[in-house]
Amino acid sequence: MDQRRAPNPSAGPPLQPPVEASRESSGERRAFHLDALFETVSELSRLTDPKEVMETFVLMSMGALGTAQGLLVAQDRRSGRQHLVLRGLPESDKERLPDAVQSVSAKIHNEGEMLSRQVLVVVINESPEKPGLPEPLRVVVEWYLDEHRFGVLGYGPKVNGSAYDHQDEDFVLQLVTAFMDALASASVNETIRGLNEELQARNTELQGALLASQDIQTRLDRRYFHFKSICDTTRELSGNLHAKTLLSSFLLSVMGTFSAQQGFIVLWDRRDNRIEIVTRGFGDDTSPVFDAQRLDAVFRSLLHPPFVPAQGEKHYQVLTQDELQALELAETSQVGAAFLLDDNWYGLAGIGNSLARSEDDQGERELLPALLQGFLVSLGNALAFETIQKLNSDLLRKNAELRQTLDELQQSRQTISLLEATANRFSSLLRSETLRIKRVSLFDCLALALVSLVLALVFNASSPGGISLLPETWGQPRPDYIDVAWAKLKHESQGALFLDARPTEFYNQSRIVGAENLPLNLFDFVYSMRFAMLDPEKDVVVYGRNISRRYDEQVAAKLKERGMVNVRVMEGGLRQWQRNGLPVEP
Repeated sequence: MDQRRAPNPSAGPPLQPPVEASRESSGERRAFHLDALFETVSELSRLTDPKEVMETFVLMSMGALGTAQGLLVAQDRRSGRQHLVLRGLPESDKERLPDAVQSVSAKIHNEGEMLSRQVLVVVINESPEKPGLPEPLRVVVEWYLDEHRFGVLGYGPKVNGSAYDHQDEDFVLQLVTAFMDALASASVNETIRGLNEELQARNTELQGALLASQDIQTRLDRRYFHFKSICDTTRELSGNLHAKTLLSSFLLSVMGTFSAQQGFIVLWDRRDNRIEIVTRGFGDDTSPVFDAQRLDAVFRSLLHPPFVPAQGEKHYQVLTQDELQALELAETSQVGAAFLLDDNWYGLAGIGNSLARSEDDQGERELLPALLQGFLVSLGNALAFETIQKLNSDLLRKNAELRQTLDELQQSRQTISLLEATANRFSSLLRSETLRIKRVSLFDCLALALVSLVLALVFNASSPGGISLLPETWGQPRPDYIDVAWAKLKHESQGALFLDARPTEFYNQSRIVGAENLPLNLFDFVYSMRFAMLDPEKDVVVYGRNISRRYDEQVAAKLKERGMVNVRVMEGGLRQWQRNGLPVEP
């Protein structure tokens, strides 16, 4: 709604042209104002920037009104922005123009009478009284687009010196109305443009967030793949107790995990100089070759910190490209690792031609150590299982030998019983014959002794436990002897191990207190089961013999053969020990 202020009487009476001339002139001015209004509306409708609208409007309205001075002050109270357009007026007037706008703003606050789309001509053909407005102005218009956007518009005197009349005032009101429409449209466009820019910024942020989420998802997928590979490899290896098939399974798992086209793994038994090697993806002439000499050189170059584990500890080291180059493995391997189970088992692994490996991926660098940890545990279990199987085989063989020995002893015992029965019958026959003839001649005694000797030799030769006619230690060096007095000191100070070399039956009847039984007929079995781990420097005192057998000397000789260096035979044996009143059991 427009408001128009009454003409100022001080402006003087208007000119009174002749009627016809006045009508013709008024029609031309109206036509000119309509054309100018049309051009202004057309020009402003093309603009979308509020600042351009204000700049253009001031220039076009000045031209239409025929003045060389004009100003426009616009205030947006919601955003706090203020825009000034000053034409034909001193720049120093800019400093006072905000005061004029403040009075308009105060009017809105205090009076509350202003409505949206309201235009008020407050001054025409006189100097403005409003503070802050330049004195040359002759037209001052207040405009209110809405409760937030308002401003002041001012024009100087016309160039031709004429005063503003009612047609000019109507024309100004129409121009300002068109200006507010254009300004409202440009503000809407500016708001839409700002919203579009904000939307584009949000879209950019969303696209960045989407790319970040896709990258995180990719990393999570790779992490899940790595975790699943570790679990699958560990589960597959844990049930495998054969070293060679374990090496093959581990190599295939690692190659699959790293998408490698070729790989190898070597296990070296340094003590027995045995090498197990598994290769995949190599040709006959490109497959890596390892022998003990090359492996020894490789691990001599690696056995320095940090590749020096504690004794008996499983250890591994992922090899760098420089180390692979130094070990001449770079041509066949992109990733390599060396490992050892203890001071005897060493190993090397390498894979090459990987299709999907990233050097910068932390998960990739942590994957191979995780796989190696599980592999070393499974390999240790497999080697321990093979060792146990070997020990069980040896134990079964020993048991079979012991069972055979027991059977032979049983057969010998039966033979002895049979020969004793035969001897008793023969003795009874001789006794009866002697009684019958009442007198025994010397020849009969010699014949009897000869027959007894022949029977004894036959029995001794046929018995598995027969007694050698010559001592078995006949050709061996004489063992070191220790008398009972020194043996007593050793026994009291617990400085020596006392071994009873007699058969177990005699040992169970009587023995030196604390003595262990190491019978000659079961020497290999009992020694491997109980004394194999004995310190070679340990003092050992052996006793046990009878008239026909020197168990102590034979056992001492066998102990010497096993590397025992401090073995002595006690002179007089258990009998001399008992004569000296020394303790026996049981």
